[in-house]
Amino acid sequence: MSEREAEALDELRQIVNECRAESSSVSYGHFHGGDPRKFSPDHECSTDAEREAHGAACKRWDAGETNPLPGPHKPLIVGGKVCGHVTLSGFGLGKNIYEDETMLDLAERLQRILERLENP
Repeated sequence: MSEREAEALDELRQIVNECRAESSSVSYGHFHGGDPRKFSPDHECSTDAEREAHGAACKRWDAGETNPLPGPHKPLIVGGKVCGHVTLSGFGLGKNIYEDETMLDLAERLQRILERLENP
C-alpha cells in the first residue's frame, strides 16, 4: 500500500468516526415526546411516580405500543384564545437523546467501504 493510499484510509477512518459522533446528541430538560426509551429521568429531579410512569411507558413501547408519546408543551387557552403554554413534566427532568439515523447510516456505509479497502 502506498503512502498516499494509507493517508486516504486514515482520513476515511476519521470521517467515519466524525459521522458516528455527529449521529447523536443529548439535551437536558423535560421529555420532548416520541420514544420514551430515548429519555432518562434524572433521579435528583424526578419523583418515584414519574420514574415509574417512564418505566411503564418504556415497557409499553417494548411490547409494541410504539405510537410516539406527546411532548410536554400544551397551549394555555383562556377565553377561547391561546395566551401561553404550559409545560407538563410526566417523567420529571432528565436527558433526551437525539439520533440522526441518516448520519448513522452514512457512517455504517463508509465503514463497510473502509473494510473492503483494507481487506481486498
